[in-house]
Amino acid sequence: MTSTALREETTIPEPMPVRVKDPTVSAHPWSPPLSRLGLHDLLSAVRNWEPVDWDSVYDGLDTILNEEISHHAAGTSGSSRPGAAGPGYDEAEELAQRFRGALIQLVNRGLRDDTTKKHPDIADLIEQARTLQGGELPGDEHEALTFLRKLGRVILELAERLEEVGIVKGLVEC
Repeated sequence: MTSTALREETTIPEPMPVRVKDPTVSAHPWSPPLSRLGLHDLLSAVRNWEPVDWDSVYDGLDTILNEEISHHAAGTSGSSRPGAAGPGYDEAEELAQRFRGALIQLVNRGLRDDTTKKHPDIADLIEQARTLQGGELPGDEHEALTFLRKLGRVILELAERLEEVGIVKGLVEC
């Protein structure tokens, strides 16, 4: 029994068709989007990344906004009192870093799936968040507290809005 997959040696192979170059297809070779150093920096950033501790963020929001947000916070905090003095500068710097990390995560989540095109109010909140993220913590205690309150309010508004449209879940209590 002979196999049909085998050809006789006497037959001449068929010539391969020649494909004409398509001028719409680029002939440039592929190059990676980042250089070796860029990839190393990206890998280092991923290795050093820490997830946002939302309980800690909400505790900070309770501290900064006093009782103003107690019904929004996912965690409970006994540290907030009406009329409580603002945090010291070292604690304020720590809170600012914590709030910036939360804003970065919220902004990245809000930019997915063309959310800003579907919800212009989220685009406005993201723009506010980006503006505040780049801001430095003022040296004056009262200005620092005002800055932290602005960060806190944007965090709350963006988290609530993203929760309403179903982009994030479980950040804000109902």
